[in-house]
Amino acid sequence: GMVYSFYRFLNTDHSLLLDIMAESDLILDEGFPVLSDFKPGSSEADRFPVPRAPFASYANAITFAQRTSFLNDCALVFNARATEGDEYSSGSTFFLPSSMKPRCALEALAQTIFNKHTEGLEGKFDPKNSGAEWWTLVLDNKLTTSNDPPPKKAIDKDDDDSEDEEDDEVGMHFDADYALEEQASGVFLHPRVATITYLSDVGVPTLILDKRSPPPQDVEKSSLNGSITKGWLSHPSFGKHVSFDGRLLHGAPGEFFPSVSTPESSKYDDDVPEPQTKKQKVEEKADEEDNALVGKRITFLVNIWLNHSTMDAVILDDDIVNKLTTTWEDPDSNAKSDEAHVPAFQWNTKDIANEDKLTNKVSLGKSSDAAGIEDIVLCNRHVDMAFNSSMSDLHDASKLAAKEGSMPLILEEGVLTLAVGREASDDEDDESEED
Repeated sequence: GMVYSFYRFLNTDHSLLLDIMAESDLILDEGFPVLSDFKPGSSEADRFPVPRAPFASYANAITFAQRTSFLNDCALVFNARATEGDEYSSGSTFFLPSSMKPRCALEALAQTIFNKHTEGLEGKFDPKNSGAEWWTLVLDNKLTTSNDPPPKKAIDKDDDDSEDEEDDEVGMHFDADYALEEQASGVFLHPRVATITYLSDVGVPTLILDKRSPPPQDVEKSSLNGSITKGWLSHPSFGKHVSFDGRLLHGAPGEFFPSVSTPESSKYDDDVPEPQTKKQKVEEKADEEDNALVGKRITFLVNIWLNHSTMDAVILDDDIVNKLTTTWEDPDSNAKSDEAHVPAFQWNTKDIANEDKLTNKVSLGKSSDAAGIEDIVLCNRHVDMAFNSSMSDLHDASKLAAKEGSMPLILEEGVLTLAVGREASDDEDDESEED
């Protein structure tokens, strides 16, 4: 792959950026930041070993001793972001440098995820310019039942009356350092790994597609055009963690791949089939007392950045840290620990290389009764994303995937296509947030 030094894209008046990049000798390879000793033309096998896979899924990766308070903290942080703009996508994300000690359970989880995905890579990346970009999403879930007839065509996203029907949809997007892209037009720098940890059992699935952003020399963004033939669907399930190549196109287009929750399963009963322990009953009672989050689609998002700290993410404000309710102790602290203290969460996936085996896949073919076209904005361009299977086939695929939790999608040529159109104006926003 071509290697680009950032100096070729930055105007000299961006002196701060140049200072940052001169200090870290940042070079771009295939959309990732690499160190200055990177050898151009390295074979894929010799390249950096992360991301290990284009997509990986881990059921029950995390369990919580303080579930209710952790979810409330997720909502508090989400609302703090949301107040910065008119909608969640305009809020900033947060950053935890890899060497910084966490101050709360949320930062501790972000660091745990960063450490798990970079285990064994010590010395291969620059820790001073690496860390976890993290944020939370708490979205209303529009429940669907299997008895609902699928809509014939996609809703026109410009219709005012459709807004309340797509509360937990997340627009298709790339995760990138968009502040850098504004300074260095056309340079899309991506996290090595994007991750989603689901903290609810309801909501539309995440769609991850085997499609990368255009390289810097593709000014017209024409490399976005054409068919996408492979993807993955991941349905929310409490405690599930998924990771994928941070360069891939993704979102949660619920109109085409809907939630399959039924109203019965969304009651806040935790869906515990086995006899409940006393502790579970206590937790459930607490949940009932504080049920503002019932039926919400809650996710904890972490992007693994190596050799680059994304420019528009900020360290969580101390004022917010002080408002969080999940009790958390630094495990390395010398302070005499309260023996009754229980860690806020337990990470169950010991080795990130041992992901769930996804043995089944769902294939989709073209239909004369195509589901519809969605106008999305990618890389500052309007893009028509055409779903050329029937709506009922897409909905059936979502149901199939829900049975397994995560499932690969095999898409016949022409089933899912992108067509790049005109440039988007400055007031349009293509930084949809993570799912």
